[in-house]
Formats: sequence, C-alpha cells, structure tokens
Amino acid sequence: MNYKQIDKLIFKYILVITGLIILFIKLDTVLAVLTTIIKSFSNIFFAAMLAYVVNIIMSRIEKLLEKTKHPTIIKLKRALSLILSLILIFFIFYSLINLVVPEFLKAVSVLTNVLPTYFEQLKDFLTKVFADIPNISNAIENLSIDWQSVISNVLSFAGNGIGSVIDTTFNVVTMVTNSLFNFLLIFIFSIYILVDKERFKRLYYRLTKLYLKESQQKKLNQSLLIIHQSFSSFIGGQCIEATILGSLCALGMMILRMPYALMIGTLVGTINIIPVVGAYIGGAIGVFMVFTVSPKQALVFLIYLCILQQIESQIIYPRVVGNSVGLPGIYVAASVMVFGTLAGIPGMFLGIPIVASVYKLARIYIQNKEKQLEKAHQSTS
Repeated sequence: MNYKQIDKLIFKYILVITGLIILFIKLDTVLAVLTTIIKSFSNIFFAAMLAYVVNIIMSRIEKLLEKTKHPTIIKLKRALSLILSLILIFFIFYSLINLVVPEFLKAVSVLTNVLPTYFEQLKDFLTKVFADIPNISNAIENLSIDWQSVISNVLSFAGNGIGSVIDTTFNVVTMVTNSLFNFLLIFIFSIYILVDKERFKRLYYRLTKLYLKESQQKKLNQSLLIIHQSFSSFIGGQCIEATILGSLCALGMMILRMPYALMIGTLVGTINIIPVVGAYIGGAIGVFMVFTVSPKQALVFLIYLCILQQIESQIIYPRVVGNSVGLPGIYVAASVMVFGTLAGIPGMFLGIPIVASVYKLARIYIQNKEKQLEKAHQSTS
C-alpha cells in the first residue's frame, strides 16, 4: 500500500468519525429531519402497500383473463383485472359492513330496552342469595335506578360532547378533509403504480445492471423474490385462517343455538386478520350482542370462544400461517410475541413475513456454505 492509498484511507476514517461526532452532537436535529422525511414519504409508502395488496388479487385475475385467448380481453387485461379487483374488494367490504353494522345497532337498541328487566332479575337473584343477611338483602331490595335519568345523563353527556365538537368545527372539518384528501392521493397513486408497474420493474433492472455485478444482481433478485413470496403467502394464509376461525365460531354458535351466529362468526373471522388479538376484539363485541338476548348464553359464548381461541392460537394459526409462509410453528408464535411487543399490531402483521424471509434466506446461505465447505474438503482430500 503506497502513501496515497494510506492518505485516502485516513481521510475516509476522518470523515466517518467526524460524521459520527456531528450525528451524536446534533442527534435531536437529525431525528427531526428524519421524521420530516419519513412523514413526507408516508403517503407514497402507504400507496405502495395498498398497490401490493391489490396486486395479489389483480395478478391472479390477469392470469385468468389471459386464458381466454380473446384478443380484446388480452389487450385490455390490465385495466379489466384492476377494475375487477377493486370491485371485488369493495364488494367484500360492503358485504361485511352491511352484515355487521345494522345488527350491531339493533343489538344496542335491544340492550337499552332489556337493561331494566335484567336489573330486576339480578336484584331478585341477589336478594335470594343474601336472604340470610337482612341488611344486605334489604339494601338490594331498596336499590333502584332511574333509567330515565340515566338516559338523560347519557344524552346530556353526548350533547356536551357534540357541543365541544361544534366549538372546534373548523379543526374537525380540516382533519377529516385532510384524511380524505390523503386517502384519495394514496388511492390514485396506488392505481398509477398498478397500471404502470412494468415501468418500475424496468427501472429496477436498469439500475441493478448499471451498479451491481451480475452475481450481486442474482442474489438481490433471489432475496426480493423470497420476500415477495413470504408476504403474499402470509396475506393469503391470514385470510384462510380467518375464514376457518369465523366458520368454526359460526358453526359452534349454531349448534349451541345462539343468536347472531352468522354475523358474529363473520365479525370474529374478519377482525382475526389482526394476529392473536383480533379474535378477542371480535369476541368482546360478540359477547355484548349475545348478552342483549340472554346473559346466560353470553357466558356460554365467552367460554366457547376462549376454548376456540386457544385451539386457534396453539394449533390452527401456527400450522396454517406457518405452512403458507414456510415457517415452523414455533417461529410463528415467537415472531408474533417479539414483534408485537416491539411495534404493537403493525409488528404482529409484519413480524411473521419478515422472520419467514430471514429464515429462508439464512437457510439458503447455510446450504451454500455447507456446499462450499464440502467442495473444499473434497478438493483437499
């Protein structure tokens, strides 16, 4: 190594050390700049995520359209597959909302009517239980609730809440307008990505060809393909697992002759797309709705759902989702716990496909290393 090379190396080390010192001293400023940059690109990131999910459906529809061999359909396959994908997604969301929301509002209305009856039944039960203790039984008998006053207080609270909202109408309207505008931007940009996705592929191949060696390009392509397969398989596995859980929940409720079986099963299955905690959220709503009909059945439903959730989390979820992404069940459970602790619900979503990708890449790396060591051993022997 000559003096010029030594000087260049020293200069690089000085630049790196200086950069680290500046980063340490101005850490707050650097973090603020990074936060601003991330916020600026957040809509593009969400649009890319939306486009990726829609593309999973769109690519399958596009392959089906290609089988028709009709020249007009082949020519318009991209536009047709995109439109059909959006219609399908809209129909699914509309069906779920149309199935769940009216029944939930009906249950709320029923609950307001039956609460006084349940309260009286509870009083009679507690009076019998504490019949041998006059002080408690008399206190229970004299206990009364003015339901008209309770409803008035609730309405008054709601009215005060509405009044406070009205006082800040401009802020609320601005927030809603910004959210709708952002969603519209995300939706439109995702459509652009889907319509012109080949352009992004060509750009990627041109850049990798210019700046990477052929061996590096192959490794990167292989890694991205594995990541894509893990994420797309995870999404498919989540949908299958949610369908299984929702069907088992609805079927069990029908066998036990519980109300709202189809609706609650659909709700539990749909919300179960959120890993692990989703079924509990749907179950809480289900308990509330069954309670409006029968408190005893609500207790039975709660016990049944807890048993079903244990079977789902211990057996069904690791096997279905694990098999779909090619990850052993124990790694699925571990990734949900670790990433859920680190990043909450988003961590639960992203943890499994990330771990699956790392697992597959590590397995390929280890296999290649073992082959290299075996060849080296054979050449020396």
